[in-house]
Amino acid sequence: MQRLVLFDLDNTLVDRDEAFRRWAAGFCEERGLPAGAFAWLVATDGGGFMPRDWFFGEVKGRFGLTASVDRLWGDYRQRMPELVSCRPGVLDMLVALRRRGWRMAIVTNGQADNQLGKIRRTGLDRHVDAWAVSGELGIRKPARELFEAAARGCGLDLDDGGWAVGDSPTLDVEGGRGAGLVTIWISRGQTWPAELSPPDQVCGAVEGVEDVLFGADSAGVERG
Repeated sequence: MQRLVLFDLDNTLVDRDEAFRRWAAGFCEERGLPAGAFAWLVATDGGGFMPRDWFFGEVKGRFGLTASVDRLWGDYRQRMPELVSCRPGVLDMLVALRRRGWRMAIVTNGQADNQLGKIRRTGLDRHVDAWAVSGELGIRKPARELFEAAARGCGLDLDDGGWAVGDSPTLDVEGGRGAGLVTIWISRGQTWPAELSPPDQVCGAVEGVEDVLFGADSAGVERG
């Protein structure tokens, strides 16, 4: 199997939920929102999986805001890349993988300005070979085509295999499996949904992927 690994971005390589909480706290303060607004924003956000146009429509209605949904969403996309962070250990892992000859790309759903802003501000653009962003390409995970685009960006063919890494059981693990990749689920303390076929590997945090891939190198792992 070729040394190709395709990483999800939000809550895999970067801590998107912490960035959202920081955004929500600032949003509440700037607009003088009532007590309970922060908790409502976090709950309604759904970990980032709720459509953003729907989310900001709900925000506008809940708090009687005069700004348009497009304006609220645009301000959010501008602010989020400034708030997102990437742990030093994540960058260290990417450096180690590159030294071992791995090709790496990011596969992410989201608006191009928001996602590319996160990739560049955290320095991930200097540590991976390519990225495929749904907002740029008009393709969303779990579609195989987005994984194919990421592999092509690395100069590789997805048909020659590789690994998919992410926190979403459906978008990352099932999507990666459908693309013919070996899968690593980043559990973040969550329980795997019983109704889904399990991933090939599980790591509590993305830094654990380094040991999995180095172990696969040593064992010459092929997907069973």
